[in-house]
Amino acid sequence: MAGSYNREQIRAALAETDPAYSFYLDLESGTVIKVPDTEATPEAEALRNSVMDGYGDRYRYIPGGNPAPSDADVQSWMEAEGL
Repeated sequence: MAGSYNREQIRAALAETDPAYSFYLDLESGTVIKVPDTEATPEAEALRNSVMDGYGDRYRYIPGGNPAPSDADVQSWMEAEGL
């Protein structure tokens, strides 16, 4: 899949450590979506459902926890996702 993806947003998502949020790359827009995992509002639930409905086709999960992701880390993640 060739596309224009916001690598800085991907790098920031790879560095995230807040367990209350998950991060997904939206393949259509090229931007990263921040999904509140524990928020109990209708908006948060709708966003979670939308992402899960499109997971794999439109959205790709970005695992966090890397305190200092490099360009190579971003590239490795993208290659692992077939992007």
